[in-house]
Parts: sequence; C-alpha cells; structure tokens
Amino acid sequence: MKKLFALATTAILVFTSAEKSIAQNHTPNNLPPGAFSTTAVGWAMTAKINGKDCKAHSMMPPDIAEQIVGFYNGDKYIGLPYIKKYFVAGKKISLDNYNADLTTADDVQVWNGRKGEIVITKVNDNWVEGKFYFTGYSYDNKHTIEVTNGFFRIALAKK
Repeated sequence: MKKLFALATTAILVFTSAEKSIAQNHTPNNLPPGAFSTTAVGWAMTAKINGKDCKAHSMMPPDIAEQIVGFYNGDKYIGLPYIKKYFVAGKKISLDNYNADLTTADDVQVWNGRKGEIVITKVNDNWVEGKFYFTGYSYDNKHTIEVTNGFFRIALAKK
C-alpha cells in the first residue's frame, strides 16, 4: 500500500510540474512571452503603413527587446531604436543613424526603416511618448513602404 501511495504521489507531482511548465510557456491571449497588452492610457503604438491604420495589440518591454516593439496583425511588428539617453522632451532621433524594423504580410515581409525620425514628445516619472515616421526598404532596395503618423508610449523602468 505504501508503494502504491508513493507511486501515486510521484505521478501527481510530475503531472503538476509538467502542467506548470506548459502554462509558463503560453501567455494569456497568445501574446509573445514578456509582452504587455496595449491600452488607451498605457502602453501604446499606432501608425499608418502605406496609408492604412495600424494599432499594436501588444508591446515588448524595451529592456527585454532592446527596441521599442509594437505587435500588430498577429505577429507582425514595428521596432524602433531604444536609446534611453535620448528620452528628453523635444529630442529628435534621426533614423539615418539608427534603423527601425517593420514586418508585413506581403512578398517583402521584412523592411529596414531609414530616412525617418523619432521625436520624443513627453517624458514624466512613469512614461515616455514619441512620434515617428520612416521609409522602409526591402533588403534588395527595390521596394519601399511608408510608415507615417506613428505614436508610441512606453513605461519607464523603475530604478
């Protein structure tokens, strides 16, 4: 009887730990691991891609992604340079020196964002906001895509 009890206990412990690791690998709402859902007053990213409205459904914390990343349309994303020292209201960041990234559901799929700008519009103890635009280029430089009217809001990491 003791052996049966020990075997049952071991089976329960193995199943419980396996169930926990599976749950840890799947985030709620199928967000990428570590991502936050966007909200009207919290994390946010919007833009127009070739004139079509685009709104991020989730964002990665920049300290993890090393970029300001907003996911839209499933797993597609806009990625902007993340340079904390430039988080000063009014600061302009040229994308001639720092590239942006864009992924799309088309033949090109991955775009290198150049010839654009990020402007930090607001900084307080909790948040950084900015505007951005850029031209995305295919890797063979045969195609371009325009990202305009961009906006982002990210939380500042607590010290």
